[in-house]
Amino acid sequence: MSLLLKAISEAGLVFIIDAGGSAISTGEKGHLEVPFNCTVQQASILADQTGSIKVDIWRDEYSNYPPTNGDSICGGNEPEITGGRKYRDGVLTGWTKALNTGDILAFRVDSCTAITRAVISLKVVKR
Repeated sequence: MSLLLKAISEAGLVFIIDAGGSAISTGEKGHLEVPFNCTVQQASILADQTGSIKVDIWRDEYSNYPPTNGDSICGGNEPEITGGRKYRDGVLTGWTKALNTGDILAFRVDSCTAITRAVISLKVVKR
């Protein structure tokens, strides 16, 4: 595969949670529409300061909006920073990795301590 083709087939789906200087509260923080068919290869979180955060990601078809807890793609292995500033997982054990054009992703903070801004990224490959 040429380098150009590889660059075109890989993308990132990014969601930012910003509590405006206060610690991020728990609960659903928003939604993101998937723009193309893809497969999740990696999940990461980057935080503005040392702390802990656990984020669940829910997926459902547009016709079933909004996604709910039963629609989690994480399979009980939610992205989580514990006493640090970064997290990355390229194995994604138990995850539902296939996403389709028009799917809606919901981002729900299950827990958080000290972190005021977090960037959640899903590295995907278009299919």
